[in-house]
Amino acid sequence: MNKAIYFKGENCGVCAALLPKMEAHFSENYPLLKFEIIEVQKEPEIAAQFQVFTIPVLIILFEGKEYYRFVRNFSASEIDQKLQRTYKLSFQ
Repeated sequence: MNKAIYFKGENCGVCAALLPKMEAHFSENYPLLKFEIIEVQKEPEIAAQFQVFTIPVLIILFEGKEYYRFVRNFSASEIDQKLQRTYKLSFQ
């Protein structure tokens, strides 16, 4: 199970602004990672399971294990710095 999970809130302006950018970035640069969106108010048990206490949060899982967690203020370039090498090793 390799995926990126984006946790957002329904009244979170930062979450709403960042989501389309993250979706586009992942579909373009990391097409083999499933991109999943979790709204914490609608699915609090999943947020609790991943220990998400603030939003937005992006968690990257490889083989079901958490490799990276980005919280609140993060950018596509910050994600790329950490994720590119792991992604290449996992899928090539």
